[in-house]
Amino acid sequence: MRRRRFRARRPPDPVAVRLQYRGRLELSARGAQVAPPAADLAAMAQRSSAGELLRDPVLLGMAGLALAVPVWFLAGPGGAVSSWAIQAALDVSIVVFARRLGAHGGAERHNRRFWRAIAAAGLVCAVGDGTQTGLVLADPAAAVSIVQSSCVVSAMTVMAVVMLRHPLGRGGRQRVRLWLDAGAVLTGVAVFLWYFSIGAELDNPRLADRLTGSASAVVMLVIVLGVLKLILSGTAPFTRLAGVAGCVGVGATAVGTSVSFMLTGVADPRIEAIASLLPCILTVASLRVQEVQQRGPAERGSGERRRFSVMPYVAVVATELLGVVALRGTGADARMWGVAIGILVITAVVLTRQLVAFHDNDRLLTDLDRSMLELQRLHDELRHQATHDALTGLANRVLLAERLAAMDTAAELSVLVLDLDGFKQVNDVRGHHAGDELLIQVARRLDATVGPDDLVARLGGDEFAMLLPGLDADAAHRRAASVAAALTRPYDLAGTVVQVGASVGVATGTPADADALLRRADADMYRRKRRPVTAG
Repeated sequence: MRRRRFRARRPPDPVAVRLQYRGRLELSARGAQVAPPAADLAAMAQRSSAGELLRDPVLLGMAGLALAVPVWFLAGPGGAVSSWAIQAALDVSIVVFARRLGAHGGAERHNRRFWRAIAAAGLVCAVGDGTQTGLVLADPAAAVSIVQSSCVVSAMTVMAVVMLRHPLGRGGRQRVRLWLDAGAVLTGVAVFLWYFSIGAELDNPRLADRLTGSASAVVMLVIVLGVLKLILSGTAPFTRLAGVAGCVGVGATAVGTSVSFMLTGVADPRIEAIASLLPCILTVASLRVQEVQQRGPAERGSGERRRFSVMPYVAVVATELLGVVALRGTGADARMWGVAIGILVITAVVLTRQLVAFHDNDRLLTDLDRSMLELQRLHDELRHQATHDALTGLANRVLLAERLAAMDTAAELSVLVLDLDGFKQVNDVRGHHAGDELLIQVARRLDATVGPDDLVARLGGDEFAMLLPGLDADAAHRRAASVAAALTRPYDLAGTVVQVGASVGVATGTPADADALLRRADADMYRRKRRPVTAG
């Protein structure tokens, strides 16, 4: 009766256990390498991104331009010519940044199409503003031409269409919630546009100006809807910071002039120029912000997202504040003011209560998600420990049996069973630590000889098995010879060179008779065993 040769050895030190779980977790005697939590990675990425944005020379230059514009127009020689010229230059900057973002926007077709459309819109605006610059050069008192207005409306239409066509990425109830949130914010924006833009143009005696203002406001609403859709759905081709900055910049271009008039009470062309240029500078800066954040590591844009959006609540508060502002010019008495302020306070309290509840729910769901992920990780780790050898990281008998059971019973399969010659001498003379290190090095050499569909398993002691699907008998014998040659090369064990041999048995058949294959390969291995190689 054939006797199995299992070597008695002490159990491996748990600190020295090497778990090759999905190639991500590896513990060694030198200590464990533990990845920081995802929240810490996101916080570090955000700090790194903020530092780069604050140091970026282009953004610093735009900040300087934003500071210089008020000085130039209020205390310097700024006029209509410089206003339109700066506007045209900003349009060209949009084209440049959008083209660069499209070239580095990743492999997704929708992202490339989005940035190409933004570049086209900037080019159309540059044509309109450049034309207006020429007209103002010829006649400083020239009114806004139909060419400039048409170009602006056309550019905004292009932006609106590409945003609405961008894939949503959500379905079911999530899509319903998204559109409800977007509808609330859009209603608030519409109220602001009506108060500051459309309503202000109703008394304009020029029909062309009324039509242009109304068309611009409508297209602006569609653009806001598109931006909201992208931000709320999480499929935007830009970061949240860049998207919010761009949305504020584009929206402010529509109401900037009216807001400046409401705040100052005078129709000063210099203040109107400032109110028109500052939002455009912010829009260009948003593209640069996207470029800086896009070129960073993948973790930079990652992080835990809230399960709710605060934008609908901000829209409610902003709209009610606007109502209070609008109430000033109606001659309302104290009773009306009391009602208005009461409504504002009640709304603020209810919204605060709702946001606190949302934050609590979000925290609970986040903790639950983390617990589930931890349970899954522990489950996978325990599964790995149950199916892999603790010392070498190779598959054990459990995983070997599972792999054999999962194979096509009619497919050709070759099995190698090998046993080390001279391992007992190394274990007895050099000690168990040397024996363990030798087994680890043997496992590495065996793993280096197999392909992606093959499997190396440690059966116990110094005995290993290899599953080689698709190999016929001749190829299996050639593989056995190469494995034996690889294992007979000297081993360096803590500065001591030793050498062992290997006896390799071969059997070829089908997984239907897996047990018989293993027995035949084991018997062939003992038939081939020659004199053991003495340890060096």
